[in-house]
Amino acid sequence: MKLIAKTIISGVILTATSFSFVNEAKANDVERLVSSLCESAKADDRSGMRKKLKTARLRLRNIYEGISCGSEGSLLRVATTSGSLEAATFIATKLGKENLGVAEADGKTILQYAQGLVDAGDTSKKAFVELYQSKI
Repeated sequence: MKLIAKTIISGVILTATSFSFVNEAKANDVERLVSSLCESAKADDRSGMRKKLKTARLRLRNIYEGISCGSEGSLLRVATTSGSLEAATFIATKLGKENLGVAEADGKTILQYAQGLVDAGDTSKKAFVELYQSKI
């Protein structure tokens, strides 16, 4: 009887350890995906973003709020700052207008952020302002 109980307890410990390992592996996969999406946004690689999301079986609209590219901010801000119009177009289209109007951590929407860059003298960001206005 003791042997059966000991085996069951060992099985429970092994199972709990396995779940811990699986969750850690999934966390690493998510971290890698976010990093990859941020790099694709910087590189203006729209097709790369599409492939990564498709492989992960995720919709950008469902995960966008949880994506942060470190101190650079959101995926759209990274694309805007990097001058990646193709990537920004892809992201904005996938998000939909209700998500584009959401303020980020600093209280600015993506349109306000892009307009702020233009107002500060970066005329190359005018195309981004026009893009975001057309999507809202």
